[in-house]
Amino acid sequence: MDFLIREVCSEQGQIAYQDTEVCAEKITIGSSPDQLIQLRGKSVAREHAVLKFSNERLSISGVNNNKICVNGKMLSRKSLDIGDELVLDNHKINIVRAPAGFDAACELIIRESAEDISLESMYVTSLSDTFLGTRAPSYLLSLFVVMLVLVWPLSTYMSRKTELVDTNELQESKTIKQRLAEKAQAGGADVLWSSGPLLAAHQLEIGDDCSACHKSAFQKVQDSACLDCHQSTADHFKKDTHPEFFSRVDSCQRCHKEHNEPQMMVVESDSLCIDCHQGAIALNDPGVDQVEPISGFDVDTHAPFKLEFLLPEITEKGTGVGVNWYRKLIRADSEQKEVSNLKFPHDLHLDKDKVQSLDSGDAMLCSDCHQLNSDNEHFEAITMERHCSQCHDLSFNVADPDRQLPHGNPRSVIQSIEEHFVRVYTDPNFRGEGKERRRRRPGLEVSVDRCDDTAFSCAIERATIEAGIQFTQRGCVTCHEVSDNGSNDLYSRWTVLPVKINHDWYARAHFDHLSHLTQQGESENQVCSSCHKAASSTESSDVLIPNIDNCLSCHGDQSVEEKVSVNCVSCHAFHPQPAKI
Repeated sequence: MDFLIREVCSEQGQIAYQDTEVCAEKITIGSSPDQLIQLRGKSVAREHAVLKFSNERLSISGVNNNKICVNGKMLSRKSLDIGDELVLDNHKINIVRAPAGFDAACELIIRESAEDISLESMYVTSLSDTFLGTRAPSYLLSLFVVMLVLVWPLSTYMSRKTELVDTNELQESKTIKQRLAEKAQAGGADVLWSSGPLLAAHQLEIGDDCSACHKSAFQKVQDSACLDCHQSTADHFKKDTHPEFFSRVDSCQRCHKEHNEPQMMVVESDSLCIDCHQGAIALNDPGVDQVEPISGFDVDTHAPFKLEFLLPEITEKGTGVGVNWYRKLIRADSEQKEVSNLKFPHDLHLDKDKVQSLDSGDAMLCSDCHQLNSDNEHFEAITMERHCSQCHDLSFNVADPDRQLPHGNPRSVIQSIEEHFVRVYTDPNFRGEGKERRRRRPGLEVSVDRCDDTAFSCAIERATIEAGIQFTQRGCVTCHEVSDNGSNDLYSRWTVLPVKINHDWYARAHFDHLSHLTQQGESENQVCSSCHKAASSTESSDVLIPNIDNCLSCHGDQSVEEKVSVNCVSCHAFHPQPAKI
């Protein structure tokens, strides 16, 4: 049906018409916005009536038997002729002759004033329009609010405090802290003062014990309350050395907001760091003269990385030497070598043609020695017993292959060598492998002269030769740095310098190794070598820790294609723990 709706309007005393052409099977009338003819009023339903054109006749019918005033009569349905008048809540619809091209037409006259009155009458806009007064309900409501959120919680808080200091209660076996925890678990009306939930870690530790942090009513949490639990938390800097920065972070609550949603205890905004670090910061640390300016994470905005080298200080100690270890920050692109007192060629151990795994016969994996710690950042300490002894035994003489030299104590090594050769030269049942045995390399004379002295003297002489071999030619000296003072006393002549492998090159930063070990299509050694060039390292003094350019190949401070964006706290903590020696 092609239907013409002609709305009659009055503008500044002049009659105006606004035509709307509708092509539909039916013309819906009601107060709902989806009706083709929308009329508002008390007596107009959302879906009130429907106009239909059938058999060359126009008819109207009420939805759900709604009534329509047709020519002054209330009807639920009616066939319409030209000139009929429909009235719905003072709105008029006059059926008129359809112009050429239309099946039916009507003139719509909307009573704007009646519509506004009908709309406003549907809402109560003033308390005086109800049966309630204004003053008495206000007083009652105010009193109720005060009692509910002030008096009741305050009474609960005060009663708990009073009970805790009660003289009789203090004589009980339970401590005050235990009773406080029990009463906190029982809860109270003062929980109404909470503006939001606690962080999960705090909720687990203190439960509903508000007084664990809020020591005094109507006072914000003091730093001393935080330090009751966080005693080992390190300061970012000393307050007396940089007072100009202290005002920006003068309290724990300046950065850590509790009872907020979403829950976030660590501030991740870069502005917290850049506000102070955008300029160079002078330090009084003898190892570091200043912190270079940083305003982002890029080549131009972030300074080159500095490594925490673990360096030995050799000192005289009795007849030998001692080592005092200390840490020093040095730029990663410097020529400084690692000094761990360990000799270890990575390239040799990763070469399948030279070294194979005893279990599979394949090339060794990085994880055969480097096993990730539970923090996913550092690695377990490497020891001879756990990582080396499977392939490298400490036998020294074919005459007694089951005898292993003790690892870690030079005096015990010499004692074990002497015990072996004393047995060789004194035990009759052992002489078949004893002093008559001569070992030599083809084409060379035997290096050990025949001994015709007493058995004990020959044993000590042979032990002295073997000890020299172990500490200067092969054996201990193969993997360790050995100091020789030339003493005639074997037990005080050699000192094996202690091995100290640096476990934390970036002590002022943190790095999640586990998340970086999941690279699709790459083997374990390929993943590790993408950052650490171990396959080409011939000496253990090589520093295999990457610099900033390696990180920037995958990360940046802006979200761009094929790069993962990071912010300051992705790598740095505001409360760093001091590196351990």
